[in-house]
Amino acid sequence: MAELEFASIMDGLKEELSKIYSSTTMSLWFDQLALLSLDDKQAVLVAPTEFKKDILEKKYLDVLTDKLCGILGFEVEIKIISAESGPMAKVPPLEKEEEPDEDISAYKMRFNPNYTFENFVVGKSNELAQSASLAVARHPAELNNPLFLYGPSGLGKTHLLFAIVNEIRKNFKNYHILYVTGEEFTNELIDALAQKKPVAFREKYRNLDVLLVDDIQFLANKLGIQEEFFHTFDTLYKQNKQIILASDCHPREINNLEERLKSRFESGLVADIQPPDLELRVAIFKRKSVDMGIDIPNDVLLYLAENIKINIRQIEGSLKKLKANSFISGEPITLEMAQKVLGDFLKSAESEDNIIDKIFTYVSKRYGVSKDALKSQKRNADIAYPRHIAIYLTRELTSLSQKSIAKIFARKDHTTVYNSIMVVEKKIKSDVQFEREINQIINELKGQ
Repeated sequence: MAELEFASIMDGLKEELSKIYSSTTMSLWFDQLALLSLDDKQAVLVAPTEFKKDILEKKYLDVLTDKLCGILGFEVEIKIISAESGPMAKVPPLEKEEEPDEDISAYKMRFNPNYTFENFVVGKSNELAQSASLAVARHPAELNNPLFLYGPSGLGKTHLLFAIVNEIRKNFKNYHILYVTGEEFTNELIDALAQKKPVAFREKYRNLDVLLVDDIQFLANKLGIQEEFFHTFDTLYKQNKQIILASDCHPREINNLEERLKSRFESGLVADIQPPDLELRVAIFKRKSVDMGIDIPNDVLLYLAENIKINIRQIEGSLKKLKANSFISGEPITLEMAQKVLGDFLKSAESEDNIIDKIFTYVSKRYGVSKDALKSQKRNADIAYPRHIAIYLTRELTSLSQKSIAKIFARKDHTTVYNSIMVVEKKIKSDVQFEREINQIINELKGQ
C-alpha cells in the first residue's frame, strides 16, 4: 500500500516540476527519482546514482522541497540518497518507460495509459470535444479531420489527446502514431537542421497515420517552423492521415500565425472546452478520488467543487494533498480536515483563477492600453511599459512559472518574461516614486 501511495506522491511532484523544467531536464534528473520513506518530518528520495544524487542536492534541493511540501500540505525536510550507496531492499522499483509493442508503431511515442475515454468525465462544457475525440479515435481520418481542441489550460485537452492515442493503439495496432507538443516539434526541427538531417525529420513526420500536436500555439511568431509544419500538415492531409491539434485558444486567436495555417486548422472540426459547472466538478472530484483510491465523503466533494472552479489540475492537486495528509496522520478525510489542509491551497487557486483578469483590467484602465495590445508583439514604449508592469504583477501575485506567464502574454518563450521582470525590478531599485507606484498597484489589486 505504501508503495502505491509513494508513487502517487511522486507523480504529483514530477508533474509540478514539469511545469518549470524542460522535458530534457526532467528526463535527466527527475524521472528516476523514487520516494523511499515519508513521515511528518522527513522525506527520503532515492536517486539512481551518486552523481545524480550530488547534482540534485546542489542544484535542485530547494525546488524539490518547495514542490513536495506544496503537495503534502505540510513542511518536511528532504534527504536524498543513492541507490548505489548500499543495499536498498525497500526502495520501490524505479519506473521504466513502457515500450510499445513492435506491432503497434514503428515510431517511439509518448502515451499515458491512465488517460482514457472511460475516466474522462463528460458535461455540457466538454461534451462536443469528447464526442469528437472519440469519433476520431474509432474512425481515424474518416471524421473530423483535422480535429482542433481549444480551451484554457488544465481543462482536459491533453487527457483527450492521450485517450485518442490509447483508443487507436487498441483498435489499430499497426498504425504509426506520434504525440508531440508544439515546443518539441520546434526543437526537433531546429536540431535536425543544425545536424543537417532535415530529410530524416520529414521522413519521421510525414509517414504517420496519426499526428497529435499539443500546444500548437507555440508555433506563433516562428515563420520557419510554420513553413515546415504547413508542408507536414499538407502531406499528411493529402494522404488521408488523421491530424489532431490542441491549443489554449481558437485558431483565429493565435497571434502571428500564418493565415494558410489558420484556414487549415479550421477546415475540420473546431471544438472548445470550457470550465466545468458545479455538477460536473463534483463528478470529476468523485471520479478522480475513485481512481486514486481515496474515500471522500459527499460534503467534502461539495466543499472542494464549490471552491475550485476552473483548473482540473487544481482538482488533482487538492486530492493529492488530502491523500498524503490522511496517509501520514492515519485519519480519515473529513470536512474539517479538508478545510484545515486546503485553506491556503484553495486561497491560492481562487487567486490564480481571477487575478490574471484583474491585472489585465487594472493595467489596461490605468495606462489606456487594451488587453490585446498587452498580448501583442508591439514594442513601442506606450505598450511595452505597461506590459512589463503587467508581467511583473503576474509574477508577484500568482505562483505561475515564467513559462506559464509567457503563454498568457503570447510571448515566444520565458526569457521575454524574465527580461520584463528585470526591467521593472531595476526601475524599482533606482526610482522611489516608481517603487511606490508598483506597491500601490499591488495593494489595490490585493484589496479588490
